[in-house]
Amino acid sequence: MPHSDSTQSSSPIKKGHAYISHYGIRAQRYQEMLQWYRTVFCARVQHENEFLSFMTFDEEHHRLVIFEDPDTVDKPASAAGVDHIGYGFANFGDLVTTYERLKAEGISPFMPLNHRFTTSLYYHDPDGNEVELSVDNFPTKEECDAFVRSTQMNEIGKPPFGYIFDPDELARLYHQGESDERLARIGLPEAQ
Repeated sequence: MPHSDSTQSSSPIKKGHAYISHYGIRAQRYQEMLQWYRTVFCARVQHENEFLSFMTFDEEHHRLVIFEDPDTVDKPASAAGVDHIGYGFANFGDLVTTYERLKAEGISPFMPLNHRFTTSLYYHDPDGNEVELSVDNFPTKEECDAFVRSTQMNEIGKPPFGYIFDPDELARLYHQGESDERLARIGLPEAQ
């Protein structure tokens, strides 16, 4: 019996069949980029030479490849393309701990936003790429999914796509023992 050709299928990718395994960055500031990603993600280098580095921070053989190309130029801020790469944390504690660790290393977010369904910290890497570190504001993925599918998304569907908050205040509230429910409301108009 011949194998079915999955490229002939009109069905969408099935859950568990495909995932984002890694992404590549063409770097203009190669050494600075390597150090930044090592610091931000506590990434370990799997393979490296003078112009290429494969890194990971979990069980995947590589999550990020950074390479140097002498023809690389800075991307205009308004250029079309990928706007940011987002990484999710399991809980507020992990997000706050990471924020504090990075702040101690001189790496601060340029935009902290409460999107109502996530609390996010946006950073620029040395080449200006945006990296989002976030945590879900609802206890379950199903609740986040329901919010994203709701008309409530219209509220944050235009710039700045959420509500700016003070990440130091988030850290203070977390260390005071505030509930996840309270932390998830930081920066929201009704929380003021």
